[in-house]
Amino acid sequence: MRVSSFQIHTQASEQLQTLGAQTALTQQQIGEGKKLVRPGDDPVGAARVIGIKQELGARDQFVRNTDAADVQLSLEESTLAQVTELIQRVQELTLQAGSGVQTQQDRAYIAAEISARFDELMSLANSRNSSGQYLFSGFKGAVEPFSSDGNEVVYQGDAGQRKVQIDRGQFVAINDSGEKLFMQVPIDAVGAGVASVSSETAGISDVRVVDGELAENLFPDKVVIEFNSPSEAGGVANYTVKRQSDQRPLEGLVNVPFDASVELSVSGIGFAIQGTPVEGDQFIIETTRQQSLFQTVKGIADGLVDVDAATDPDAFRSLIDSTIAGLEGATDVMLEARAEIGARFNSLTAAKNLHEDVSLQLQTVRSSIEDLDFAKAISDLAYQSFVLEAAQQSFVRINNLSLFNRL
Repeated sequence: MRVSSFQIHTQASEQLQTLGAQTALTQQQIGEGKKLVRPGDDPVGAARVIGIKQELGARDQFVRNTDAADVQLSLEESTLAQVTELIQRVQELTLQAGSGVQTQQDRAYIAAEISARFDELMSLANSRNSSGQYLFSGFKGAVEPFSSDGNEVVYQGDAGQRKVQIDRGQFVAINDSGEKLFMQVPIDAVGAGVASVSSETAGISDVRVVDGELAENLFPDKVVIEFNSPSEAGGVANYTVKRQSDQRPLEGLVNVPFDASVELSVSGIGFAIQGTPVEGDQFIIETTRQQSLFQTVKGIADGLVDVDAATDPDAFRSLIDSTIAGLEGATDVMLEARAEIGARFNSLTAAKNLHEDVSLQLQTVRSSIEDLDFAKAISDLAYQSFVLEAAQQSFVRINNLSLFNRL
């Protein structure tokens, strides 16, 4: 079979182009340090590398989430630790005030410190994180959770828990509701608090249990103080006190003339009404086995000033006992919350360690697919360069073969 000079030239040119492309590719691989320069070099390997990069990105995001959650939980745990110390100090002061060696003046000094602790408690309960979000307002991070009108602390957040995803299908709560931590403190003894106030000109304050046995008999009912028409009591403001459940008057308190200077006591619950109540005004006091920490602290601060142990020892002893019960319940709540935070820390640590281990394995697999073996690549480049040079020299010689050169 005869082979034309054109065919020889074409085949040699194609071979040179192939060898040149192989050499250029090896040089590019060495320059970039990668075995996969183009997806076409290894389509299957390139697809695996893309999947690994996506998985590494997800793992990195989960690690960032765990770090952010760790910071948030550390701040909450630190805040609750300070609240726990504050509760312990108030408990010490309460026991000190309840000892028989203190005078009324001494108790006034103790009450002053407890009032300062109350202000500190409000500040801690309204703590924010570095982003300006309130720690204990539930989902309402931008809303200040607790506000005080002087007599009562109101919770303005919700019961939600903000959560962060630390793995596929795994979320960790990064805050706790202030309602659970501060407002719904379980106590052994029956407590009392304001359920509702329907008045624009009057208010109710200093609600507390002054006789635990009578309050136990009332629980779980509520006390309703309702102001009647002045005509029913000789033209003066008057009120009737009754149970909410059956509307039965309590202790014969029907059409009682109102005197703002007199503190009232009904079924073991003491309270005071200020202002100018009018016909139709209604105040409802609830009995409960839950009591807010604010009410406990403020109650003892006010009670040490208002209740004289010498003239009303029963009310004073009830004040001390109910306060200790409320503080012990609050301590239990704080310790339980901090234990839950500790469990979340463990979850964060386990998740972060898992992501770091998996990321290391993925990076090893990725490296085996796309990273270059420099020793082998340099050897291949030397061989390819030698073959290319030999092919080029051969092409020159073959290209010069002609009968005209023999004539």
